[in-house]
Amino acid sequence: MGTFAGVGSGLPLEELITSQLNVKRTQFEKQIVGRETLAKTTLSGVGQLKSALSTFVSSLEKMSKPSDFAGKMVTVKQNADDPLLSVEAKNTASAGSYDIKVTQMATGSRYTSKDGTFTSSKDVVATADGTLTFAVDGKTFDVELKAGDTLETLRSKLNEAGKEYGVSANLINENGKSRLIVDSAKTGAGNDLSITASTAELEKFQTTGPNAKMDVTLPAENALVNINGLDISHDSNKFENVVQDLTFTINRLSENDALGKPKATQMTVSNDTKKAKENIEAFVKSYNDLMGKMDDLSKRGTYVNGKKQDDGGLLPGDASIYAIRNMLFKTMGEGTGDNSSTLFNIGIKMDKDGRLSIDNTKLDNALKNEFDKVTDIFSGDNGLSTKLVPQLKEYTKSSGLLAKREEQLNTQVKGYTKERADFADEMEKYEKGLRAKYANLDVMIARMNSSSSALNSMLLSGI
Repeated sequence: MGTFAGVGSGLPLEELITSQLNVKRTQFEKQIVGRETLAKTTLSGVGQLKSALSTFVSSLEKMSKPSDFAGKMVTVKQNADDPLLSVEAKNTASAGSYDIKVTQMATGSRYTSKDGTFTSSKDVVATADGTLTFAVDGKTFDVELKAGDTLETLRSKLNEAGKEYGVSANLINENGKSRLIVDSAKTGAGNDLSITASTAELEKFQTTGPNAKMDVTLPAENALVNINGLDISHDSNKFENVVQDLTFTINRLSENDALGKPKATQMTVSNDTKKAKENIEAFVKSYNDLMGKMDDLSKRGTYVNGKKQDDGGLLPGDASIYAIRNMLFKTMGEGTGDNSSTLFNIGIKMDKDGRLSIDNTKLDNALKNEFDKVTDIFSGDNGLSTKLVPQLKEYTKSSGLLAKREEQLNTQVKGYTKERADFADEMEKYEKGLRAKYANLDVMIARMNSSSSALNSMLLSGI
């Protein structure tokens, strides 16, 4: 803004300019503020609706498959401090009960050098260069020995070369003797470690052939278990799919009863009703949260004495919310194939406001006696998740109905921002014009006042 207008004439020209500017600004605000506010509040409301729908979709997706909805629970009657076995069940495992006895653990092979072969770990084992070849699990590796290498050196070289094959070595020193012990982690009958020597001098480490010198102290053996009366032999202590979709690892032998026979340990696979109920409770809460948010957003403002109150939602009477609400009501009322397979037959209730609640007694009974039916209602091929997720994603996806609506509203808001910027430029020019006009008036009146003062002076002086 330039200098204050009216200084020369003494008139309130600055107030006049300010008044005219305010009139023009007020007219502009009346034209734009309603449209701009509506666009911004609607944009905020659409964003909140989209977020609420996305949260509900996420809760549905968590139970989109029967295995996600419930899964299986495994119970083993055993000592927690010394468990016979550890079990993992896939969600596709069948419910059932199994009596398990462990009569033999799977072991890897162990070889020990003959008593008296070595007196110390410092004994030289090779006076000339040679090679020991180790074969295990269809793979081989070599340990190269140099002239002068000791038993201790062999142990170090073998541990370094054999670590990726599960082969290790150790030394036992007692009573002036040293014995080399070689272990293989590969379990199962027929999987014994094989050691062959390239020189006659190194045959004292050989495990096969007529010149074998190492003693077999532990042969590789299978694990032996009995499941519901069926004897099973396995090359590992980890049993995968011996019982379909179950993996269990045995940790020790079964205890014996008074007759010296192995006791059975009971393993039970059951439907995880606890997880299923937690998912249903989460669904009900998420659904009610969504309905509450949609009610808040779509609420129409009230009138008092003919005057509209500021108590409406951001999307009063919104058509999208109306369509979504009707779609939810319709889908949840539909069955999954027969009239008894609906939410409302398993303990879910809906009140007059569309809110869901749970009849725990009825739901617990359904989970106990009709578990597959409950699972099908939520996660089956014709279940709620299967039906609702794709319909709701038409609103929430990046190219969906709400995203397009947001894009249109953002364009409107940007248009109003530009409109304000253009108006600011216009006002600047308008103010300059006013000041130029009133500056000329100020000068003219100032001159007139000056001439009037001179005339009065002349008259008073008697001229």
